[in-house]
Parts: sequence; C-alpha cells; structure tokens
Amino acid sequence: MSRSVRCAVLLVSLAATARGAPPPPAPLPRLLVLPLPPAAGLSASVARTFDARLLVALDDSKRVVTVTPSTEPDCTEARCLAELGASAGAALVLSMSVVREDDGVTLFGTVIDVATKAPVRRVELDRVTEGALARQAPAALVPQIVGAPSGPPVLGIALVGPSAADAGGAGGNEGVARTAALAMTDRLTALGAFKVLPLDGTDRAALTHRAELAISELAIDRRRHVLCTWLEGTLVGTFAITDLATGRVVFTRTVTATAKRRAVFSSRAEVTDLLVEQAVGDWMAAFREARRAKPPTGPQAPGPRAWPDLGRR
Repeated sequence: MSRSVRCAVLLVSLAATARGAPPPPAPLPRLLVLPLPPAAGLSASVARTFDARLLVALDDSKRVVTVTPSTEPDCTEARCLAELGASAGAALVLSMSVVREDDGVTLFGTVIDVATKAPVRRVELDRVTEGALARQAPAALVPQIVGAPSGPPVLGIALVGPSAADAGGAGGNEGVARTAALAMTDRLTALGAFKVLPLDGTDRAALTHRAELAISELAIDRRRHVLCTWLEGTLVGTFAITDLATGRVVFTRTVTATAKRRAVFSSRAEVTDLLVEQAVGDWMAAFREARRAKPPTGPQAPGPRAWPDLGRR
C-alpha cells in the first residue's frame, strides 16, 4: 500500500471517528451570586453561613458555575445588577433578600438575565427559622434557582418544624416534632418509591421536594374521673410537602391525635409516644391515599392530591 493510500485511509478513519463521537457538552452558564444583605434581627454569622452553603449547593447541582462579586453591590435595580453580572463575565445574576415575620423569616430572590437585563425567575422560601436559614434553606432553594434536577425524586424532611410552647416549656414540642419527623422518614423510606433524607444541612444531594412537620398543639392533662386519675393527651400537627422547583405545596394534612391512660399505670412519655404513633399513622394513610389519586387532566391546576412526580404508583 502506497504512502498516499495509507494517508487517505487514515483521514477517512479519523473522519468516521469524529462523526461518531458525541459533541462536547455545552459550557455551564456563569451565575453571579450576590451576598444576602443585612436584615433586621438577622445575625451576620447566619447570613454568611447561608451565603457559603448556597454557593456549595449551587455548585453541587452541576447546572451553573458560581462567581461572587469583588465588592458589595450598592444597587438593587435589575439593570444595574445586570451590568454587575456583565462585568463579572456572568450570564445570570442572583439577588436575594430576607424579610422577618412573626413566625420566622421569608427569603425572596430574583434571577436576572444579563443579556436582557430583566428578571427570568422569582424565588421564595417562607416560614424559615433563623437556624433553618443557615442549615436547610440553601438546598431547598437550588431547584427554584436552577430548575429541578434530573433523576428520581429526592425528599428532604425538616426534622424540627415550627412548634408552639406547651406546659413543658418553649422547647417541649421540639423533641416531639423531631421524633415524629424521624418516624415519617422511616415510613416514607420503607415505601421504596423515592429517596428520603433528613434535611439538616449535612447531606448535599440535589433535593426535588421539601417536607415540613409542625406540632401546633401538645397537651397532656391529669384528670380525675370518679376514683381514678387519667392522663389525657391531645396532639395537633401538620405534615406538608412542597415541590421545590415550583414552590407549590403538593401535599398537606393536619391531624388531631388523642390518647388516654390511667395515671397510676402510665406516664407522660408513654402518652406522648401514643400520640406521635397515631399522628404518624394518620399522615401516612393520607399520603398513600394521595399517591393513589388520579391526577387531574386538562386546564385544572394541580392540587394537594395530584403529584405524580413524587413516586406515585
């Protein structure tokens, strides 16, 4: 075989290889992430921790490349922020703010397109405690910012939801909410339909849904009936699941559990365990019913019973 023929064969082979090779992936858009501005009553350390964990969560999403400003921005208008993004070589700019409310804080955010100098996405996360702002909020916000991750659903459960004070003190309901949340984690994991994680800020998996558990009432009273003294307990709690990509609540159920035991043979701890067990059972029954429900068709908006994206069978 002559040298010219060998060269021609080599060129044909290289061309075939080039045609069969997949195209290189498109470069990820650069996102300028502005720091959380100061807010009344919000400590600087919590704000900085939130900023750091948000950057980590965004980078872990593999959907954007984050960049940060060299100086604090002195404007809030979309056009000015877009110019900041352009100077940083970013295609998008994320600006966030926090507003304090009676039951916690609410985060608001805007994603701005540098090319059009206009907002392309709004972000909101409400009813967040100061502790959850630093631990849980970053992972919960990422799907709203960059879109839902590909793959099966991943549900993050907040182990401690907002709780009211009871006779045992301001922190009495916190332990009960944690126990109930752990029980719900085990029950939901046992379904095997989707991944379930405790939303505590340590796991960096890409979440698609967030669950919140709140105990609004917990009371255990001693009551005397004829010759016997009884421990009578009541628990009222709400379990809700939010689609993080849309911010829509896709499931919510408030339950009331009651239990009654003879005081001489029982204790407050036993009555509390009975209340939690009953509440968890009621939540799971409602959850299974919602998963079996047929989703609406046509222009009807999805409601709490229509969520085929979370492992419905």
